[in-house]
Amino acid sequence: MNKFSATLIAAGFVTFGAVALAQSGQNPTNGAVSPLEPIYACANKTDPTERLACFDSAVASIRAKEAKSEIVTFDKQRVEKVRREAFGFSLPSLPKLGFPAFGGGPKADNKDQSVAAAAVADDIEEQSFTVVSTRESAGRIVITLENGQVWRLTEAGELNAPKRPPYSVKIRTAAMGSFILTVEGRNKGYRVRRVE
Repeated sequence: MNKFSATLIAAGFVTFGAVALAQSGQNPTNGAVSPLEPIYACANKTDPTERLACFDSAVASIRAKEAKSEIVTFDKQRVEKVRREAFGFSLPSLPKLGFPAFGGGPKADNKDQSVAAAAVADDIEEQSFTVVSTRESAGRIVITLENGQVWRLTEAGELNAPKRPPYSVKIRTAAMGSFILTVEGRNKGYRVRRVE
């Protein structure tokens, strides 16, 4: 994954936060209502004909906004996939961006948090990967994983691993935003940093 892809993932999280914000009906900057508010208003109509016309109009408006990418939606599986692909990269903290559905800004009135909040609540602490290649660059071992991620050992030295890939590794989060790689079946851990 290159820097452009990482930027796209970060932008996706920001966009996703905006959708979650829309779900909460709040805007931290100007107090505007949710883009979904017209649909909610239609639910209050009692006359069936008026209610149907209201829903038709609201759906047409949302489809137009979706076509212009003003509204973007993600399901929980897609959020999880992005989180796993972004493992090892430093992305903006969604609560720090002020989106209520992610724990920032004012809380929503109901206790039911969005799918987004549930997906981001539990940080990924460890993942298993398959190594497809290793090489040396500037005195450090560089490891390419099956999913395309590239990690570099932060310390010089040999990697106690099978002579040739493929083999399995685990990468886990460590103190102060660092990561530790361990080769399956070995006890030694190596500090690593994601580079792609």
